[in-house]
Amino acid sequence: MTLPTTDDLYSCYDKLTDSSIDLKERENAYKTVLVGVKGDENAKRLSSQFIARFSKLFENLLEESFNCFLDLCDDDDVNVRSQVVHDLLQFCKHARVFVPRVADVLVQMYQTDDKKELNVISLALSQLLHSEPKATLLGIFNRLLSMNAENSRENTLKFLCERLKSLPDNVLTSDLESFVVEQTNRVLHDVSEDEFPMLISLLSSLKCMSTLTGRQKLVGMISQQALQAVPTFNIFPKQKNVNAHDLYIYMLEKFLPQFGDFAEDTFDERLSLLQLTAELLFFPSQALASIKSEDITKYLNSAFNILSMFLPNIPSEETADNLKQPSIEKPTLNQMGLKFSELEASLFLCCQLGCYYPQYFGGKANDNEPELSVIEDGVDRLRTVRPRLQYLSQLAQDYATTISGQLDKNLQSEESKLRIMAHRLMMNIQRMIRCFFHNPPMFKTINVTLSWIQSPVTSIPGTKRPLSTDSGNHHSTGVRQPRGDRLLYTPPIGQWSRVDTIDSNKGRFRFGRSGRGRGRNF
Repeated sequence: MTLPTTDDLYSCYDKLTDSSIDLKERENAYKTVLVGVKGDENAKRLSSQFIARFSKLFENLLEESFNCFLDLCDDDDVNVRSQVVHDLLQFCKHARVFVPRVADVLVQMYQTDDKKELNVISLALSQLLHSEPKATLLGIFNRLLSMNAENSRENTLKFLCERLKSLPDNVLTSDLESFVVEQTNRVLHDVSEDEFPMLISLLSSLKCMSTLTGRQKLVGMISQQALQAVPTFNIFPKQKNVNAHDLYIYMLEKFLPQFGDFAEDTFDERLSLLQLTAELLFFPSQALASIKSEDITKYLNSAFNILSMFLPNIPSEETADNLKQPSIEKPTLNQMGLKFSELEASLFLCCQLGCYYPQYFGGKANDNEPELSVIEDGVDRLRTVRPRLQYLSQLAQDYATTISGQLDKNLQSEESKLRIMAHRLMMNIQRMIRCFFHNPPMFKTINVTLSWIQSPVTSIPGTKRPLSTDSGNHHSTGVRQPRGDRLLYTPPIGQWSRVDTIDSNKGRFRFGRSGRGRGRNF
């Protein structure tokens, strides 16, 4: 079959524009135009223009017309491809049912590296998005769900992030925003680490996501993807040469200063984040030693403020004298409102950070001599907090002694496991408090297994530890329990010498406040 030349195509054009010619003859002329997409460059470009203009006259040939456009989209000549992009928009004006498929094709053409062609494609998609927003977005998202080419996906996501924001309110309606959220959620199930923040940025730009319900939905989508990427969050077993420096610096800078601003109904989550920060500092990076003293001071200020928030106040002399009377019942831990879990985590943070800047508590650094004013401020700070630390240590010691006397012979019982955990928490607090009573304070010899971390071996409080050949390891390598599997403990309601209830429905192991049993969302 002889391919039509440009002269043949112009002859077909004359027939198509002459309404006096028989419809059958005009249809044959149009079919000749369709064959022209296989000719030379000029014939291809001319055929593309004629198809876009006259396809509306032959609805029975719309599918064949669209297939001819597809052939031209695969042409090696960039000028031909640019021409067909322009003509596809003209085609969509009278064949709107093809809009999703045209948007799909344009997204596939994003694989090109030609910047000029990319601009042409983006402009065409933008015009299509303004005229037929929902159909265009449907085609774009359908292609995103099936495409693997990285550069094409990246260009498409950039287009969405930029152009959706520019849509007027009468185009980007609430229904359309809901459609975008629905489709984006589908795409989120299989995205790269670079694509994820782009999609979250896209969602954040929508008005429907600025409401309380929208923000909660956005958080839920992020949490779902985090759980999908990391089904079990476990930073143990720890290795001394492996750390999460960037993450714990983020927690020190962003989370600790905001600790006191959490709402009461989020206290469980607040404790989880505090304990996570403490775990991340178990084997801190050596880079922490090179951080400026101003930054370490800022981190220590936040940790010390949290510690001061939970330290018990020393009872007045009058109150202490009254408590000595047999007729006066001593207050329970619940009544005192002590939060031993928060105290343990904040003490650990102060001790770990104090290793890198002992001057904060009046100590001296080995490498250089700090300013006298810094030492004096540290001494004053330590002098203020020591009485409260000593009082806390006495409470912890008394309670640890009581727990040791209440252990059953069956150490595998739930009650015994809870009491062993409570005993370990009290011992940790006492060990860390001792660091503050050295002159000057010393934090480098701290040796604790954080109570919420599952210990590899369960021992009876008060018994001797077996000899260990690893005398140089001062840190536990135990495994952190998933939050839902942790042992739960309720402190005594009456005197410290008896335990009335152990409620398995309480939240995490806390003293002075019952939890809500929420799991960690990451």
